[in-house]
Amino acid sequence: MKKLFQLMAVVAIAFFITNCGGKEANTPSAIEKTLYTQLQKGDYQKAAELIIKNLSTEKEMTAEESATLIKSFSEKAKQSTEAKGGVKSFEILEEKISEDGLTATVTTKVVYGDGTDKTETTKYEKKDNAWKLSMGK
Repeated sequence: MKKLFQLMAVVAIAFFITNCGGKEANTPSAIEKTLYTQLQKGDYQKAAELIIKNLSTEKEMTAEESATLIKSFSEKAKQSTEAKGGVKSFEILEEKISEDGLTATVTTKVVYGDGTDKTETTKYEKKDNAWKLSMGK
């Protein structure tokens, strides 16, 4: 649980690069797009739910653990993103899927309302035929 919370803090600090899953988001870059769309709208709760729902974890989280992480994550996302004036725009720069099709990286450039920008690379892994945010194992 501690490692999971640390990951969430890193993700929050890195402005929430991750995935969302769902039928319409079947590639890592589609996941990134959905997540950043939620952040751009200011829907930090939805962004946090998408991240928590789609983390690659070794054990199933309880509903209580998920709710706690969603609340914490959405608060951190709101604070750090709004401190930079919100997400003004974002662009998926690159998606690389490994030859074996089991891992991927997505590089995204985010431009904030205060004019600053940041380029982040997010790691994914395929589990049970779905892309999940890698915890960097």
